[in-house]
Amino acid sequence: MIIEKQTEIYSDCTTESFVSSNDLLKLLEKRNEFKDDLLRIFNIDENKIEVFQIGNSKQLILSLIRLDSLCDKIDISKKIKDIHLFKMLEAEKATFEIFSIEDNEILSANKSDLLTAETRYSAKHDLLDLYNFSKFANYCRDKEYEDLIDIIKKHLVAKNKDNNNQINLRLIHKLDENIFFIRAITSIHGYRDYGLNFSVFVALIALGRYVTKSKSEIFIDHYSVNDSEIYVSFRLSKVVKLNENLTLSISLVLENDEIKRSAVSFNGVCKLTYLDKNKKSEIYIKPKGLKKEGKSYAVDLLTYSHRGSVAKVYEKIEELPKVIEEFISQVSQDAPRISSIKEPDDVRKFIANKVKYSKKKEFQVYKERVFKKLMKISVDNTFNLFELLREVEDLFEHEDIVSRDFWRLKLYEALIEKE
Repeated sequence: MIIEKQTEIYSDCTTESFVSSNDLLKLLEKRNEFKDDLLRIFNIDENKIEVFQIGNSKQLILSLIRLDSLCDKIDISKKIKDIHLFKMLEAEKATFEIFSIEDNEILSANKSDLLTAETRYSAKHDLLDLYNFSKFANYCRDKEYEDLIDIIKKHLVAKNKDNNNQINLRLIHKLDENIFFIRAITSIHGYRDYGLNFSVFVALIALGRYVTKSKSEIFIDHYSVNDSEIYVSFRLSKVVKLNENLTLSISLVLENDEIKRSAVSFNGVCKLTYLDKNKKSEIYIKPKGLKKEGKSYAVDLLTYSHRGSVAKVYEKIEELPKVIEEFISQVSQDAPRISSIKEPDDVRKFIANKVKYSKKKEFQVYKERVFKKLMKISVDNTFNLFELLREVEDLFEHEDIVSRDFWRLKLYEALIEKE
């Protein structure tokens, strides 16, 4: 990442943490390309105050505004001949020279039309892949074949000296250090900058109006955001009693990677509470998505791409209340299967086996610890199985969303789908 991630976790909220339409409009002050469309389509009057009763949303907006104050996001179009590899760095990083810069902010800050910038995220791989050089460049770097890299760099410059093909680059200007980073190659075909602020603006309006109409309650119990990615968990107050032992509640998760084409998505995470006399235990599972008629696989509850009109986004987001109810209904039908578990210790071994053979890259750092935890004790009833699985969840760092969600998905597969 370029700007340090900010993470907040909440167990409840107050009415003071709700946001007004004026608060929301602050999200559109810096990058306001779609402001007029959003106001018109969502019927927001700047002269009237509308309150959106989503707990802790005010803190989320403050975090996004703070991030806006720390960096600028700049999109430029360049010819491939003007982008040269300068130096391979450790891990997935490299430095590139970008010639013939015309952007005024870069010229003013850099004092030159030649910009030297480091890559972040997948930008190094994507740029070197333009020359089919990514894997070999890593090999040469790891073997310290610096002379060979220099020869290839010169070859690439000569080979592409007349290459006028255009690519779009997203740069991030870290303001306090006056440093530019190459964030990604973006699409030249209809890419729309539906960024972090845009997705939060749209989500808070849609969920706020859902709360008003349904008389339900929603608060943000967890969010994590950096310069390019956001994860927000909206906890719904509704609790569904599945049987005498099991209750279900839902969190709706918004995720957005500003660069990926189909990256704005809503999915669900379920909290299952198992009651055994005066004791209770809670675990989280993550369904693969929503089962749609005519489809053999589950899909995201709701998603929209970084292309198309704001009106199309509105059409999608209008479906959110319906999708929430469909998801709750689907999981409510599936989850009671847990109560029918006859051999909980076999389930424990089954989950341990799934962990043992998992290949998810981000999960590998936890793999041994999770496996040992699962194999340490036997369980003789469903309550003790829940307790063990809850303890495994505690092994994950709060900020490691990818690994934790992978674990929750594996639990869903094992407990609900039995696969």
